[in-house]
Amino acid sequence: MLAVPKGFPYRLTRNLMIAAGILYCSLLLEAAAGYPLNIHTSFLSELGARDQSTSPYARAMDLGASVLVLVAAILARPAARMHRDVKGLMISTAVFGIGTLFDSFFPMDCAPSASEACRLAEERGHEGADLVVHEVTSTLAGLGTMAIGVFAVLVLRRIGWGGAWGRAVAVLAGAVFVTNTWLGLETGLEVLSGDDLHPPGVLQRVAILLVCVLLGVLLPALKRGFQR
Repeated sequence: MLAVPKGFPYRLTRNLMIAAGILYCSLLLEAAAGYPLNIHTSFLSELGARDQSTSPYARAMDLGASVLVLVAAILARPAARMHRDVKGLMISTAVFGIGTLFDSFFPMDCAPSASEACRLAEERGHEGADLVVHEVTSTLAGLGTMAIGVFAVLVLRRIGWGGAWGRAVAVLAGAVFVTNTWLGLETGLEVLSGDDLHPPGVLQRVAILLVCVLLGVLLPALKRGFQR
């Protein structure tokens, strides 16, 4: 008979991940604030810029989400020791959590999409250390989400996909990987070329929404993958 490994509080870990998915969904904050930034030209992380009224709330949401996923990753260690794919999944979750944690500590000084002076400073390379650190930590969080998508599919494959629900989550995990890869390539090309190739706002919001949903459904869909 299948059972979770001894010492692994599955329900608590599941609930922490669901709560993290809700807190990470800064689209909720954006809607509550009345869409203060142009959704086509801005990144959601600009809600946390120091010059924005939403900054304390956006940073608190990121901080809360990161702490919750890091605690969940620690609690899942008994299951991670049993299955390599689960270990990869929880390490990826921890990487995402660490990147998001430092995002909350190192916000941008200003929102480039809302300030001409901020945008010009960024274009001229005078954006300051905070933006550079923020870009690095955001990249780390993005790599973590991509890896979560990959390992979620690997766990689902090991357990036989788990029926229609499991296959739906596998598609969701694949969508998380694709959208975050697409976003990373697009922003990377913009940095290398120095040109705005395409407004990133809608794509990033879709990517974030998919991550939020995946965090919420991950453990319920993968429960058998955590069992011995």
